[in-house]
Amino acid sequence: MTLNHLHDAYLGELYGISFFTTFVEQYSDHSHNNKWQTLLDIEVITAKKLKTALVPLGIQCPDYDVEMAQKGIADANKWLHLPWPTLINTMVSWVAPYQQRYQQQADNAQQHQDLFALVADHENAIYDFLLAEQAGSAESLQILQRFINKHS
Repeated sequence: MTLNHLHDAYLGELYGISFFTTFVEQYSDHSHNNKWQTLLDIEVITAKKLKTALVPLGIQCPDYDVEMAQKGIADANKWLHLPWPTLINTMVSWVAPYQQRYQQQADNAQQHQDLFALVADHENAIYDFLLAEQAGSAESLQILQRFINKHS
């Protein structure tokens, strides 16, 4: 595992910040705003922690990346019109490969295990939240809150 994987994860957080910000600001069903905001909080916490660790290692971590921001907004705009159940089903399929990749990287990391674990924890929390939403669980937000409590 290289620092490049962690830098890519950082850029993914910038993407996620733009993606979830778009939903906070524009999703038609406002009853889910607290969920979007909590997902956004997880991206921000993870980005800050990664940046704090990577910059001293010589990795450039800009606060904003035009390409990642545009991609996040464009992807969100594709799905803003979807009703909640359809959106959750779409996102479960979309997040699953990232969750698997980040967990595998964390499991295989020889260095910077704490950072790889952070990235995996963040993706696991999002994925588990989506699965809980898909199942209609009232506990879904608590999954995200546990991540926030542990990492902030």
